[in-house]
Amino acid sequence: MLFVFPTDTRPGFWMKDMNFPLDMIWLKADQSIAEVSADVATSSFPTAFVPQTSIRYVLEVNAGYAAKHNLKVGDFIHFSLDK
Repeated sequence: MLFVFPTDTRPGFWMKDMNFPLDMIWLKADQSIAEVSADVATSSFPTAFVPQTSIRYVLEVNAGYAAKHNLKVGDFIHFSLDK
């Protein structure tokens, strides 16, 4: 799931009512990876995960995806928001 914010921000995400763990990939406005919160467990609720810097997008994927694809800070994830 891709979350899109209208301006740079530091949103908090938690795992309430989630049934499986996730990787949260925090992306800057230029679509570069600012941070990765890997393997966030469902049991982590009510802890909120907040990026260290302002971001524009958050991409939630199945836990392990970031490691499997060797995603790291500075890499780009290209996508279009055109309809």
